[in-house]
Amino acid sequence: MKKYILAYLLLLYGVDAFAKNGLEEIIVEKYYVADQKDEELSAGKLRAGSVTYRIFAKMLPGYRFQAAYGVPGHPLFLKTSTYFFNTNTETATANEIQSKDLNKGALMLDSWLSVAASADKYMAVLKSSDTTKAILNTTGFLENKSHVAGIPISVRDGMLPASPVPVVNYFGIDSTLLDVFKSENSISNGQQFFTENGSWACFGGSAGTDSSNCVLIAQITTNGKFSFELNIQIGTPTGNVENYVARNPKQEEIKLDSLVFHSDK
Repeated sequence: MKKYILAYLLLLYGVDAFAKNGLEEIIVEKYYVADQKDEELSAGKLRAGSVTYRIFAKMLPGYRFQAAYGVPGHPLFLKTSTYFFNTNTETATANEIQSKDLNKGALMLDSWLSVAASADKYMAVLKSSDTTKAILNTTGFLENKSHVAGIPISVRDGMLPASPVPVVNYFGIDSTLLDVFKSENSISNGQQFFTENGSWACFGGSAGTDSSNCVLIAQITTNGKFSFELNIQIGTPTGNVENYVARNPKQEEIKLDSLVFHSDK
């Protein structure tokens, strides 16, 4: 039986008739740019020039990220003209990334969904907000210091140790939709994660680690043109909700321009 995920989330969390625009913007951080050495070490799987994008929801203090969703009239997609890079055929969320392996290969660049985490025992922060020592790669990968990606991840990796971390929950999203993050992706081009009746969410909501209240909701690595359209639900400090959409807002919905993104590649 087909159900609108948005209707379910509204019933679960309630609705706020007096929206305060708690979602300030979507920040797309260029986390890393792969170089020729990365490509050679990965036997060509991680192409030189591939960009790792980290997508953060920046909220006012006291607000909590609840879900990224697609419903009829408000589809959600993450799309590349080539393929989503992944070293592991089993992982589709940050929670499935084993922290003990982050210093090996290109695991830190895998593509996945999140509700704040960057691994099973790490919370994600913008590199510019990181105050901890970076995880140093032991296998020769991820040494590029391209100015395009700002602070090198060998200096600030944008991860803070934490336990437990918020866990991704799915509504209306099955394993078939997640295959773009799990498969080898070695020859598939034009990949897309798309839903108009599903969401990834966090029970109770998730908040950032400091007053900037930035929550990582996805990490994508690709050598192609990357774009997305998102719709996001957040919880208010008073226990209600606000819904932000990429296009065509209705009733209490709020249109936010930064929910639409097209890379400059």
